[in-house]
Amino acid sequence: MVNKQRGFFAIKLGGKQRTMHFSMNFWAAFTDELGISIGQIDKVFSAEMNFNTLRALVYAGILAYDQEEGNSIDYNVYKVGAWCDELTTEDFTNITNALAQSRILGNDLNGGLRGADPKGAVKPKKA
Repeated sequence: MVNKQRGFFAIKLGGKQRTMHFSMNFWAAFTDELGISIGQIDKVFSAEMNFNTLRALVYAGILAYDQEEGNSIDYNVYKVGAWCDELTTEDFTNITNALAQSRILGNDLNGGLRGADPKGAVKPKKA
């Protein structure tokens, strides 16, 4: 299931196909995981992303989907971090592109993330 405008992105992770949902629930989990406010989201993506940000992005994405669907949560942030070792740079680029293309209530809600350039570097939103 990949419907980028609705914020869904599927990827094989932790030995099975998992779906991420970049929804309001994602943003709540993401900001909680990083200990930041809504107003600080753009700062997270304004510089090069760090490993905590990447791990939180993947974790919050699959957590949001699984909680919304009532699926069993068979992981924690550290297990997801270990699963991220399986991902390639291209996988992370695809994930951030899906996030950048997601829309909530008809509006872009992507924390200032504009997408990735062809070389895979995340482009921050210009102030």
